[in-house]
Amino acid sequence: MTSKVSYSVQNFNSDLEREIQRLYLQAQIMWKQESRNLFWFGLQDGMSVLELGSGPGFITEKLLSLLPKISITAIDTDPFMIDYCQQRLRNYIGNRLNISCCASIFNTGLPDNSFDFAIARLVFQHIPNPVDAAKEIRRVLKPGGKLVITDHDDEIFFIHEPPVPEYQIMSEKMRLAMATRNGNRRIGRQLWRILRDAGFQNQDLEIIVSHSDDQGLEIFTKVIDPELFKSVVKQGWATEQEMQNYLRAHDEFISSPEPLMLLAWLMASGEKP
Repeated sequence: MTSKVSYSVQNFNSDLEREIQRLYLQAQIMWKQESRNLFWFGLQDGMSVLELGSGPGFITEKLLSLLPKISITAIDTDPFMIDYCQQRLRNYIGNRLNISCCASIFNTGLPDNSFDFAIARLVFQHIPNPVDAAKEIRRVLKPGGKLVITDHDDEIFFIHEPPVPEYQIMSEKMRLAMATRNGNRRIGRQLWRILRDAGFQNQDLEIIVSHSDDQGLEIFTKVIDPELFKSVVKQGWATEQEMQNYLRAHDEFISSPEPLMLLAWLMASGEKP
């Protein structure tokens, strides 16, 4: 079974610092809605939590701040991400936080029946064999423990008003490019079935939404960064002309009288029997 994934922090954006900043804003943009649903799905203070694909630790930090009695084990396959997280959250390490470098979501190396709650946020779109990953997470959850997967689906992921057809063209090119690296930008529609097929019960599926009328345009233009599409051009999936068409349309959209950006993610929850 391959464990190759479609995301690398070093290669996903035009430069590393820009991508780290995008990830930081991505952690802010939907947190009100995410945290509300995490509580609704059963997250409580004092729990033992496993965070899969913890990245630079922005969500880890939010969880530790929000729930002062939880303990978190954060795992990621990227040594750079782990080092960044360790530096940011060094005051928590050894107390309420354990960070594990290079552990795979398919083989965490963690003991059976260890965690009350598991979170996989914007991870499943980047991995092959998602049911196998969910089975491994189920193994390390305690009976009655919950897994919450948050991810998106390109069909409902991002809306411009007025519409920007050039964005849809570039987004589809990115979807095709990611598919060659085991990515699935339509994973959202499969989340409930992934949990079912991995042996979870009492599944639930919700959509959460954030929009620029509430938060302003700036954060959306940085999370959905036009620079992201440059890698699609570099890989040959889109032409330079298509990229320039999109950038021009993006500028025209920003200058329109009342532009709106709306972002939608799906959150799926399942319980270990």
